[in-house]
This record gives sequence, C-alpha cells and structure tokens, in this order.
Amino acid sequence: MNKTPIIPLLFCLLLASCSKPADLFSSYKEAQSALISLNTALSAQKNLNSTGLSNEQLPFTDSYLARRHAIYQQLMQMKLSSAQTHQVNYLVIAERFPERYFAWPAHTDVLSNMLSIVKNDAQYKNIEQWLIFVKSQLQAAEQSNLKLNKIEHNYLKHYVQQAINSTDTPIELNESLSVLNNYLTQYKPRGSIGLSGLANGSQWYQSKLNYFANDVLSPLEWLSLIDSKFKTMQSSTEQITVGISDVSQLSETFLKETQVLGLDWSTGYMLLPQRANNKQLTAANKRLYLAMMETDLGVHYHAWTLSQARLNLLKRLNISEEDARILVEDIIFYPGQSFSFAPQLLN
Repeated sequence: MNKTPIIPLLFCLLLASCSKPADLFSSYKEAQSALISLNTALSAQKNLNSTGLSNEQLPFTDSYLARRHAIYQQLMQMKLSSAQTHQVNYLVIAERFPERYFAWPAHTDVLSNMLSIVKNDAQYKNIEQWLIFVKSQLQAAEQSNLKLNKIEHNYLKHYVQQAINSTDTPIELNESLSVLNNYLTQYKPRGSIGLSGLANGSQWYQSKLNYFANDVLSPLEWLSLIDSKFKTMQSSTEQITVGISDVSQLSETFLKETQVLGLDWSTGYMLLPQRANNKQLTAANKRLYLAMMETDLGVHYHAWTLSQARLNLLKRLNISEEDARILVEDIIFYPGQSFSFAPQLLN
C-alpha cells in the first residue's frame, strides 16, 4: 500500500497557508469597505457598521500596517479603472515614507473618534495602549530626526488637554493621557512647517504632486507654470468663502456632490483628481486654487514660514486674516491636494 509522507505533506500545507492572503476580496468595493473599516478611528466619516475597536483598527500599529498592506496588495492584483489604479499605486508608494511615526495625525481627533465607537470598558485598554504607542513612536521618530511641526504639535496638545479636562473621558485613560501630555509639553517641534523639513520629505512631497496633478513635474516647473498663469489672469475683488471642516478645502468642495469613492481616508475616500477634473470652477475659485498651489509649493518645497504663507494668500486673494490662517493649515495638513486642479488650470 502506498503511503503519503506525512511530514512533506504537512510542510506543503503550511507553506500554502502562509502564502495565501487571510481573505480574498471579490471586488474593489469589498476591499474599499475593508479599508474604511480599518480606518474607523482615523476618518471623520464615521463607519456606521462599526461594532467596536479591534487591535487592527489602532492607527499605525504593526497590526494596522500589516492589514492595510495586505489590502493594498490584493487591490494591486485586481482589474481597476485608471483612476483607481493611480490611487492604489500612490498609496503603496506612500508606505515607504515616515507617516507611521506620527500615529496620531494632527488634522483629526483620533481619540474622540475612538471614544465614540468603543462598546465596552475592556476596549479602553486598547485605547490606553495606543496612547502609549503614540508617545513611543514620536520618541522613535526623534531618533531619526523626524519631528512634528509647530502646528501639528499645537493640535495634538489641544486634543490631549481637551480629553484630560473633559468629564466624559474614561478614568482608565487618565494615566496614559497625563504621560502623553507631559511628553508633548516638553516636546520641541521642528522649525520648518513643510514636508521638506522631514527626512525624505522632499521625495514624499514629490510623490503627492505626481499623484494629485496626474503629471510628473518638479516643484520649480510647477512654479513657473503657476507664475505664467497668474500673469494672464485679471485681478479679482470677488470675496472667497472659506470654511472650517473636518476634511480639506478640496474634499469639502465635493462632499455635497455624488462621490466617486476612493481608498484614502485623508481625502474623505474620494478620487480627488478625477472629481476635480469634472468640476467647473468659478473665476474666483480658479484664483483660489492657483494661489493654494503656489503657497503649497512655498510651504513644502521652499520652506516658507507661516507668515510668508499667509502673506502670499492675502496678496493673491480677497480674504481675511482668519481665512488665510485656515487655508495655510489646510495646506500644511493636506500637501499637494490643491494640485488636483492643475490639469484644468495649468494646461
């Protein structure tokens, strides 16, 4: 009687199980839903199907990064539209940059999001461990010369102090919040507010320009095109409306419209380049996004200060000092997004 060798058979089965993805998505929509669920704590758009907070959903932890990477890899094997493929490639490239060191993105109140979805006291332990993780990642980042800028630093301090002072914050989080608060109090942010102030920040910024503009030009080439465009535009006194939002100014533009769903939580799950390409801009908004592109390059490439960025917007646009402040913060938090209008404005 022929006998099947047990050890080789078990080895083959083990190898097959290790190489096979944990789950296979039958469609782009399924993979997209998995990402939306994974990013529950990050997104201002609440996940209505959330049943709590798992370890994988703790932003930028090893479990989170592994799950996100697996979803990206499966998406790369799918037959996607050109816009979807472009975004997947952009997100995969972004994995090599230092975003993971800044586990609490300063433009979103992650802790508040978490507390709104936890279902039982046991999950507070997850949040406590994540707060400890945020601090340890910032400490590790300092060793690699990666630091928050002063705007990001101020926002994080505000979130933490707001939680400490809130009577709704669970007492289980008091100690970890206090430790994080003490660390942020003595933290010295970097001088530059733009991506160029980070190690590999210039390459990171270039990848964003390439994606949102759907073209590969250097910052200086973009500046030349923007300068030429401004010279052909008539000056305008039309008042521009700027509002405070949980998403970028560009994402806010499309929130009330039918969305073309994407994969990136930081764009409100929109394919911004595609949406911008189909958006008809008023003369005032053309000037707005042209000025934002110019200031974006100033901040993230030329290392402009906050004052330089605000002054440039005030020079180019009919806006208030407060509106200029909001727009500069938008540019700091969402590098390159305004370039989604580059094909429409600069071609």
